[in-house]
Amino acid sequence: MTIDVHCHLYAEGFYNESFVGPTAINTELGGTSGWHSLDPDGSGHIQRMNEAGIDRCNILHIDMGVLFGEGALAIEQQNHHISEVVRKHKDQFTWFCGVDPRRKEAAELSEKCISQWGASGIKLYPTTGFLPADKECYPLYEVAVSKQVPVYFHMGPEAPPYKNEGNAHPSGLLRVLVDFSGLTVVVAHLSFEYWRDLITLGKVCDNVMADFCAWQRIAQRSYDQFCHILRRFLDQFGSDRVMFGTDAPLVELAMSSKEWVEMVKRLPHDSPKGVAFSEEEIGALLDGNARRLFATIKQQVD
Repeated sequence: MTIDVHCHLYAEGFYNESFVGPTAINTELGGTSGWHSLDPDGSGHIQRMNEAGIDRCNILHIDMGVLFGEGALAIEQQNHHISEVVRKHKDQFTWFCGVDPRRKEAAELSEKCISQWGASGIKLYPTTGFLPADKECYPLYEVAVSKQVPVYFHMGPEAPPYKNEGNAHPSGLLRVLVDFSGLTVVVAHLSFEYWRDLITLGKVCDNVMADFCAWQRIAQRSYDQFCHILRRFLDQFGSDRVMFGTDAPLVELAMSSKEWVEMVKRLPHDSPKGVAFSEEEIGALLDGNARRLFATIKQQVD
Protein backbone atom coordinates (compact mmCIF):
# COMPACT_ATOMS: atom_id res chain seq x y z
CA MET A 1 0.00 0.00 0.00
CA THR A 2 1.15 3.55 -0.72
CA ILE A 3 -0.13 6.65 1.10
CA ASP A 4 0.49 10.14 -0.24
CA VAL A 5 0.39 12.33 2.87
CA HIS A 6 0.81 15.66 1.06
CA CYS A 7 -1.21 16.91 -1.89
CA HIS A 8 -3.52 19.83 -2.66
CA LEU A 9 -6.87 20.40 -4.31
CA TYR A 10 -7.86 23.59 -6.10
CA ALA A 11 -11.26 24.84 -7.16
CA GLU A 12 -12.49 28.03 -8.77
CA GLY A 13 -12.76 30.82 -6.21
CA PHE A 14 -10.16 29.56 -3.75
CA TYR A 15 -7.61 32.26 -4.65
CA ASN A 16 -7.84 35.63 -6.35
CA GLU A 17 -5.85 36.95 -9.31
CA SER A 18 -3.05 38.35 -7.14
CA PHE A 19 -2.13 34.90 -5.86
CA VAL A 20 1.20 33.40 -6.87
CA GLY A 21 2.29 29.90 -5.92
CA PRO A 22 5.06 29.32 -3.37
CA THR A 23 8.09 30.61 -5.21
CA ALA A 24 10.69 28.39 -3.60
CA ILE A 25 8.93 25.30 -4.87
CA ASN A 26 8.08 26.84 -8.23
CA THR A 27 11.70 27.82 -8.79
CA GLU A 28 12.94 24.41 -7.75
CA LEU A 29 10.48 22.72 -10.07
CA GLY A 30 11.21 24.92 -13.04
CA GLY A 31 8.27 27.30 -12.73
CA THR A 32 5.53 24.72 -13.23
CA SER A 33 1.92 25.81 -13.27
CA GLY A 34 0.59 23.09 -11.01
CA TRP A 35 -0.81 25.55 -8.49
CA HIS A 36 -3.36 26.55 -11.10
CA SER A 37 -4.50 23.01 -11.93
CA LEU A 38 -8.16 23.07 -10.99
CA ASP A 39 -9.58 19.74 -9.83
CA PRO A 40 -12.78 20.68 -7.98
CA ASP A 41 -14.15 17.15 -7.59
CA GLY A 42 -10.86 15.32 -7.00
CA SER A 43 -11.16 13.25 -10.16
CA GLY A 44 -7.72 14.37 -11.31
CA HIS A 45 -6.20 13.09 -8.09
CA ILE A 46 -8.02 9.78 -8.38
CA GLN A 47 -6.70 9.30 -11.91
CA ARG A 48 -3.19 10.21 -10.74
CA MET A 49 -3.43 7.82 -7.80
CA ASN A 50 -4.64 4.96 -9.99
CA GLU A 51 -1.78 5.50 -12.43
CA ALA A 52 0.81 5.68 -9.64
CA GLY A 53 -0.54 2.88 -7.45
CA ILE A 54 -1.32 5.29 -4.60
CA ASP A 55 -4.07 3.96 -2.36
CA ARG A 56 -4.80 6.98 -0.17
CA CYS A 57 -4.14 10.69 -0.51
CA ASN A 58 -4.16 13.38 2.19
CA ILE A 59 -5.36 16.78 0.94
CA LEU A 60 -3.84 19.78 2.71
CA HIS A 61 -5.74 23.02 2.31
CA ILE A 62 -3.85 26.34 2.54
CA ASP A 63 -5.42 29.63 3.56
CA MET A 64 -3.85 32.34 1.37
CA GLY A 65 -6.50 35.00 1.93
CA VAL A 66 -4.69 37.11 4.50
CA LEU A 67 -1.55 37.45 2.38
CA PHE A 68 -3.08 37.83 -1.08
CA GLY A 69 -6.62 38.98 -0.36
CA GLU A 70 -9.74 36.89 -0.25
CA GLY A 71 -10.88 34.61 -3.02
CA ALA A 72 -14.44 34.51 -4.26
CA LEU A 73 -15.14 31.70 -1.80
CA ALA A 74 -14.80 32.47 1.91
CA ILE A 75 -12.31 30.33 3.80
CA GLU A 76 -15.14 28.41 5.48
CA GLN A 77 -16.62 27.63 2.07
CA GLN A 78 -13.24 26.47 0.79
CA ASN A 79 -12.76 24.04 3.64
CA HIS A 80 -16.32 22.79 3.36
CA HIS A 81 -15.84 22.19 -0.37
CA ILE A 82 -12.84 19.96 0.31
CA SER A 83 -14.68 18.15 3.10
CA GLU A 84 -17.45 17.29 0.63
CA VAL A 85 -14.96 15.92 -1.90
CA VAL A 86 -13.39 13.78 0.82
CA ARG A 87 -16.79 12.63 2.09
CA LYS A 88 -17.68 11.36 -1.38
CA HIS A 89 -14.35 9.52 -1.69
CA LYS A 90 -13.65 8.61 1.92
CA ASP A 91 -11.88 5.38 0.96
CA GLN A 92 -9.29 7.35 -1.01
CA PHE A 93 -8.98 10.77 0.66
CA THR A 94 -8.32 12.32 4.03
CA TRP A 95 -7.80 16.05 4.59
CA PHE A 96 -6.35 18.73 6.85
CA CYS A 97 -8.21 22.03 7.10
CA GLY A 98 -6.40 25.27 6.31
CA VAL A 99 -7.14 28.36 8.41
CA ASP A 100 -4.83 31.33 8.90
CA PRO A 101 -4.41 31.76 12.69
CA ARG A 102 -4.72 35.54 12.35
CA ARG A 103 -8.39 35.21 11.48
CA LYS A 104 -10.69 35.97 14.42
CA GLU A 105 -12.68 32.82 13.76
CA ALA A 106 -9.63 30.58 13.20
CA ALA A 107 -9.99 28.35 16.25
CA GLU A 108 -13.76 27.99 15.91
CA LEU A 109 -13.54 27.15 12.22
CA SER A 110 -10.74 24.64 12.79
CA GLU A 111 -12.79 22.88 15.45
CA LYS A 112 -15.81 22.84 13.13
CA CYS A 113 -13.72 21.32 10.34
CA ILE A 114 -12.53 18.57 12.66
CA SER A 115 -15.67 17.87 14.67
CA GLN A 116 -18.34 18.34 12.00
CA TRP A 117 -16.57 17.90 8.66
CA GLY A 118 -14.07 15.17 9.49
CA ALA A 119 -10.74 16.95 9.04
CA SER A 120 -7.84 14.85 10.28
CA GLY A 121 -5.74 17.83 11.32
CA ILE A 122 -4.81 21.47 10.72
CA LYS A 123 -2.50 22.78 8.00
CA LEU A 124 -0.53 26.00 8.68
CA TYR A 125 1.58 27.97 6.22
CA PRO A 126 3.78 30.36 8.24
CA THR A 127 5.39 32.06 5.23
CA THR A 128 2.07 33.82 4.61
CA GLY A 129 3.15 36.11 7.44
CA PHE A 130 3.19 34.60 10.93
CA LEU A 131 5.55 32.63 13.15
CA PRO A 132 4.58 29.25 14.60
CA ALA A 133 5.12 30.57 18.14
CA ASP A 134 2.96 33.68 17.64
CA LYS A 135 0.24 33.74 20.28
CA GLU A 136 -2.43 33.95 17.56
CA CYS A 137 -1.53 30.35 16.73
CA TYR A 138 -1.99 29.01 20.24
CA PRO A 139 -5.80 28.65 20.14
CA LEU A 140 -5.39 26.37 17.09
CA TYR A 141 -2.87 24.23 18.95
CA GLU A 142 -5.32 23.99 21.83
CA VAL A 143 -7.97 22.73 19.41
CA ALA A 144 -5.53 20.20 17.95
CA VAL A 145 -4.51 18.88 21.37
CA SER A 146 -8.14 18.71 22.50
CA LYS A 147 -9.16 16.80 19.38
CA GLN A 148 -5.91 14.80 19.34
CA VAL A 149 -5.07 15.64 15.74
CA PRO A 150 -1.74 16.82 14.26
CA VAL A 151 -0.77 20.24 12.95
CA TYR A 152 1.00 20.15 9.58
CA PHE A 153 3.50 22.94 8.83
CA HIS A 154 5.13 24.09 5.65
CA MET A 155 8.82 24.48 6.44
CA GLY A 156 11.55 25.76 4.13
CA PRO A 157 12.62 29.15 2.75
CA GLU A 158 10.57 31.06 0.20
CA ALA A 159 11.02 34.27 -1.78
CA PRO A 160 8.75 37.36 -1.69
CA PRO A 161 5.87 37.92 -1.43
CA TYR A 162 6.14 35.06 1.05
CA LYS A 163 7.78 35.91 4.36
CA ASN A 164 11.17 34.38 5.00
CA GLU A 165 12.13 35.96 8.33
CA GLY A 166 12.36 32.75 10.29
CA ASN A 167 8.72 31.99 9.50
CA ALA A 168 9.49 28.54 8.12
CA HIS A 169 12.67 27.58 9.93
CA PRO A 170 12.16 24.47 12.09
CA SER A 171 13.72 26.18 15.12
CA GLY A 172 10.52 28.22 15.30
CA LEU A 173 8.66 25.07 16.29
CA LEU A 174 10.66 24.42 19.46
CA ARG A 175 8.69 26.86 21.61
CA VAL A 176 5.44 25.35 20.33
CA LEU A 177 6.54 21.80 21.10
CA VAL A 178 7.65 22.79 24.59
CA ASP A 179 4.40 24.59 25.34
CA PHE A 180 2.26 21.81 23.82
CA SER A 181 3.95 18.56 24.73
CA GLY A 182 0.86 16.61 23.68
CA LEU A 183 0.80 18.06 20.18
CA THR A 184 1.92 16.04 17.17
CA VAL A 185 3.59 18.16 14.50
CA VAL A 186 4.24 17.13 10.89
CA VAL A 187 6.85 19.10 8.94
CA ALA A 188 6.61 19.26 5.17
CA HIS A 189 9.49 18.87 2.70
CA LEU A 190 12.10 17.87 5.32
CA SER A 191 12.28 21.70 5.61
CA PHE A 192 14.12 21.73 2.25
CA GLU A 193 17.63 23.15 2.81
CA TYR A 194 16.91 23.46 6.52
CA TRP A 195 16.85 19.67 6.78
CA ARG A 196 19.85 19.56 9.09
CA ASP A 197 18.07 21.88 11.51
CA LEU A 198 14.98 19.68 11.42
CA ILE A 199 17.13 16.72 12.40
CA THR A 200 18.36 18.74 15.36
CA LEU A 201 14.79 19.57 16.38
CA GLY A 202 13.82 15.92 16.06
CA LYS A 203 16.58 14.91 18.44
CA VAL A 204 15.06 16.95 21.26
CA CYS A 205 11.36 16.55 20.39
CA ASP A 206 10.00 13.12 19.65
CA ASN A 207 6.51 14.30 18.68
CA VAL A 208 7.65 15.57 15.27
CA MET A 209 7.19 13.74 11.97
CA ALA A 210 8.15 14.84 8.46
CA ASP A 211 7.45 14.22 4.80
CA PHE A 212 9.90 14.38 1.88
CA CYS A 213 7.53 15.61 -0.81
CA ALA A 214 8.71 18.11 -3.45
CA TRP A 215 12.19 16.57 -3.48
CA GLN A 216 11.50 15.11 -6.92
CA ARG A 217 13.51 17.63 -8.91
CA ILE A 218 16.41 17.34 -6.48
CA ALA A 219 16.33 13.57 -6.89
CA GLN A 220 16.28 13.97 -10.69
CA ARG A 221 19.16 16.42 -10.73
CA SER A 222 21.36 14.72 -8.16
CA TYR A 223 20.13 11.26 -7.27
CA ASP A 224 23.17 10.45 -5.16
CA GLN A 225 22.74 13.61 -3.10
CA PHE A 226 19.07 12.84 -2.54
CA CYS A 227 19.93 9.32 -1.37
CA HIS A 228 22.64 10.56 1.01
CA ILE A 229 20.35 13.19 2.55
CA LEU A 230 17.42 10.80 2.94
CA ARG A 231 19.70 8.14 4.47
CA ARG A 232 21.12 10.63 6.95
CA PHE A 233 17.63 11.86 7.79
CA LEU A 234 16.35 8.36 8.45
CA ASP A 235 19.36 7.55 10.62
CA GLN A 236 19.37 10.71 12.70
CA PHE A 237 15.73 11.84 12.71
CA GLY A 238 14.16 8.39 12.74
CA SER A 239 13.02 6.01 10.00
CA ASP A 240 9.68 5.63 11.80
CA ARG A 241 8.94 9.36 11.59
CA VAL A 242 9.29 10.08 7.85
CA MET A 243 6.47 9.77 5.31
CA PHE A 244 6.05 9.79 1.55
CA GLY A 245 4.29 12.65 -0.24
CA THR A 246 4.02 14.10 -3.72
CA ASP A 247 2.83 17.73 -3.37
CA ALA A 248 0.62 17.07 -6.40
CA PRO A 249 -0.54 18.63 -8.58
CA LEU A 250 2.34 21.10 -8.34
CA VAL A 251 5.13 18.66 -9.08
CA GLU A 252 3.48 16.55 -11.75
CA LEU A 253 5.13 18.46 -14.61
CA ALA A 254 8.55 17.87 -13.06
CA MET A 255 8.03 14.20 -12.22
CA SER A 256 4.80 12.24 -12.29
CA SER A 257 3.58 10.58 -9.13
CA LYS A 258 4.04 7.23 -10.83
CA GLU A 259 7.70 7.97 -11.48
CA TRP A 260 8.20 9.26 -7.93
CA VAL A 261 6.63 6.19 -6.34
CA GLU A 262 8.77 3.92 -8.50
CA MET A 263 11.94 5.84 -7.67
CA VAL A 264 11.28 5.48 -3.94
CA LYS A 265 10.42 1.79 -4.29
CA ARG A 266 13.70 1.26 -6.17
CA LEU A 267 15.88 2.84 -3.48
CA PRO A 268 17.00 -0.55 -2.04
CA HIS A 269 18.25 -1.53 -5.52
CA ASP A 270 19.41 1.74 -7.13
CA SER A 271 21.00 3.72 -4.29
CA PRO A 272 24.68 4.64 -4.74
CA LYS A 273 27.61 2.78 -3.24
CA GLY A 274 27.83 3.29 0.49
CA VAL A 275 24.14 4.09 0.90
CA ALA A 276 21.67 1.31 1.64
CA PHE A 277 17.91 1.20 2.19
CA SER A 278 16.04 -1.87 3.33
CA GLU A 279 12.70 -2.99 1.94
CA GLU A 280 11.27 -2.62 5.44
CA GLU A 281 12.34 1.03 5.59
CA ILE A 282 10.77 1.80 2.22
CA GLY A 283 7.58 0.09 3.29
CA ALA A 284 7.50 2.33 6.36
CA LEU A 285 8.06 5.45 4.25
CA LEU A 286 5.37 4.60 1.71
CA ASP A 287 2.78 3.21 4.06
CA GLY A 288 3.55 2.10 7.59
CA ASN A 289 4.43 5.42 9.23
CA ALA A 290 1.47 7.26 7.74
CA ARG A 291 -0.86 4.37 8.51
CA ARG A 292 0.18 4.47 12.16
CA LEU A 293 -0.33 8.24 12.35
CA PHE A 294 -3.75 8.15 10.69
CA ALA A 295 -4.92 5.18 12.75
CA THR A 296 -4.46 7.34 15.85
CA ILE A 297 -6.34 10.25 14.27
CA LYS A 298 -9.17 8.03 13.04
CA GLN A 299 -9.97 6.98 16.59
CA GLN A 300 -10.61 10.61 17.49
CA VAL A 301 -12.51 11.82 14.41
CA ASP A 302 -14.89 8.96 13.66
